[in-house]
Amino acid sequence: MTTTYMIYMSLFAVLSVTQLIIFFVVLIKLFKTEGALKGILGFLCGLYTFIWGWLKHRELQMTKLMMVWSVIIVIFMVVPPLVGTAELMKLASTFQEKGFDVGSFQKGKTIKPRKKPKVVRPRTKGADAKTSQKNIDWHKKAVGLWKNGKYTNPQLALNCLNKAVAKDPKFANIYSNRGNAYRDLKQYPKALNDYNKAINLDPAHVKAYNNRGNIYYEQKKYPEALKDYNQCIRLDSNYTSAYINRGLVFYQLKNKSRACKDFQKACELGDCDGLNWAKGKRFCK
Repeated sequence: MTTTYMIYMSLFAVLSVTQLIIFFVVLIKLFKTEGALKGILGFLCGLYTFIWGWLKHRELQMTKLMMVWSVIIVIFMVVPPLVGTAELMKLASTFQEKGFDVGSFQKGKTIKPRKKPKVVRPRTKGADAKTSQKNIDWHKKAVGLWKNGKYTNPQLALNCLNKAVAKDPKFANIYSNRGNAYRDLKQYPKALNDYNKAINLDPAHVKAYNNRGNIYYEQKKYPEALKDYNQCIRLDSNYTSAYINRGLVFYQLKNKSRACKDFQKACELGDCDGLNWAKGKRFCK
């Protein structure tokens, strides 16, 4: 849960207590002035108490009290939707950056996702060593620019990956990683094209499915994103990023129970960011 969200919750707790105190103060005056019957009605219906308070505010000297109550009600009506949307967009942006993965150097092998992707040294045998060595320098240089879910210099990474593709156009990881560079440059059609190429070359390329799903998510194409995240999980049932990303899709589709299950699963696998956020929204336990 973010510090901003904690401050927001604390503030609203104070406002809630203040509103409750004002309600009982006005309710007591209602009992004394109008009798038990209307007092009970005011207790059962807070709106009646509020309206009655404004009708009698001058007579009973409650003008300031009623103004404070009115301000609190306006805050409760206006601020929560705005803050909730901002928190969601901030969280989605954080998860999307975290959800993009960079491929390993070794052909035919997909490394497990990490919060901070690390460089994996190539393993080659026999004649394949010479072929891989032709690409490893440019690919390695590009992956070295990958920090915290994005390239520090996406244009430089793109230049390096273009050279790597020219030397070996059948290396699926290069296309997936170049798609990440295009994504950082906001060139989404080109990013999707590279993820498609990576998947065509390697139908079991988990990261390419995840990354393509993230592009669909950013474009609000939630059914397409859901399909890719499902495929990620079918290929690797321990892929935490896919569970969190799919949970976000379900949240956008108003299916909070399914979102909660995905966040809980990711937490069981070691990543509880999504679950902690969902608990802050009070739709996960």
